[in-house]
Amino acid sequence: MKWKHVKETALFVLVSTVIYFSLALAPYVGSAYVSELTKASFSMEQFYGAHEIPERVMLVEEPEDAFFQRLNLIDHAKDEIFLTTYSIHDGITTDILVGALLSSADRGVDVRLLNNAVSGQMSSDYLEVLSAHEHIDVYFWQPLNLIRPQYFNANLHDKYMIVDETFMLLGGRNIGDKYFDPESADAKFSFDREVLVYNTDVAFSGSIAEVKGYFETKIDSEQVSLHEIKKRSDEWEALHERYVHVYLDYVATIAEETFDYKAQTTGVNQITLLTDPLHETKKESRVAYQLMMMTKHSDVIVAQSPYIALTKPHLDLFAQAVEGKDVTLLTNSLASTANLPAFSAYYADREKIRVAGISIYEFQSTQASIHSKTYLFDGRLTAIGSFNLNERSIRSDTESVLIIDSPAFHDIAQQAIADQMSQSLLVGEGGKYEVNDDVTECPVSLKRHILYLGIGYGLKGLRILF
Repeated sequence: MKWKHVKETALFVLVSTVIYFSLALAPYVGSAYVSELTKASFSMEQFYGAHEIPERVMLVEEPEDAFFQRLNLIDHAKDEIFLTTYSIHDGITTDILVGALLSSADRGVDVRLLNNAVSGQMSSDYLEVLSAHEHIDVYFWQPLNLIRPQYFNANLHDKYMIVDETFMLLGGRNIGDKYFDPESADAKFSFDREVLVYNTDVAFSGSIAEVKGYFETKIDSEQVSLHEIKKRSDEWEALHERYVHVYLDYVATIAEETFDYKAQTTGVNQITLLTDPLHETKKESRVAYQLMMMTKHSDVIVAQSPYIALTKPHLDLFAQAVEGKDVTLLTNSLASTANLPAFSAYYADREKIRVAGISIYEFQSTQASIHSKTYLFDGRLTAIGSFNLNERSIRSDTESVLIIDSPAFHDIAQQAIADQMSQSLLVGEGGKYEVNDDVTECPVSLKRHILYLGIGYGLKGLRILF
């Protein structure tokens, strides 16, 4: 009887677990949803402008520059800072940035920070010292709720910072040492890319104002919760002093630099913000649809994504969109990738993607991986943001992308991609690399090869999670 009871209990637990996770996945199955209104309203003409606008742009590529630009903008903020990010990792660069935010808040600058809740949430020390400051509000997207498993898969994936409606950084970079590559970091470095938007006329309502409105819509929604501290802990003053001192000590070691943003930025004809409608679970795939249609209406496309994890229907749509086009794709190699499930999907589908007529280049490194998301169209349009070529970006996560109309900026972004392509190898027939005397193929163990292929083929039914 005792053994029978154990078996019955085990069966109950198993069935309950299956039901629980089925409820979590159910909203995301099936094809991506795109409304007829979105389909009818698409036009390539919406992305083009006739003359330069007051907003100007600068590519932020190098990790040191990305870190210093953040510090500089935070340090010179006068009124407000809006910061949204998927993940905030512990580390020396995060300590410095937290100290910078506290220092600005001490001056009376209002800081509002939105962080993903289920994964990527900041540590307790960061949360305590920031949220207890009278000039800082910390918000969380979809806080963990075990009785609502259907919301687990809908993450906040946007990454941007707005300062005083004059500056904005937007792209794919999270906050942490592996994105800023300090000398003390021991994590695998992640190459990323952002665009800095500079508004020369605060009366102009452009992309910065749009993203600010997007932020405010989110924090006013039911999906977002303000982390409220009713009373500061006894350690708050010590934490505050610690992080501010880390920031001030760092600033004291670097030479002060005055930026001429007008001279260092590039003029643009138009900047268009792409986002998906606010959602709790499976979303309308508006960003994915518009990028796919931009591909169908362009002749020459250069794409960079850390991985391509698609279900068969979406892989077929992707192949149809690029048919007859001149398409170059830069992504990670098996040696450089830092994402096992997402890259395994690509690794299993790599030959299908190649025979669709796409020139695939894979980045060769064991010390760094590609995390940038950039899409170039016909020598003029540049799309930079948080959108990956994967199912999560298509159907579940929040994403934001800027479409920039500027041939000059397109060339700058294309050169940045070309620099990483010079460290990459072209995938040939059967997955073998084309010979390139200037690039050495990174060796990969047979075990790693089998693991990724096994997951890629074995978990095809779960690609909606990748």
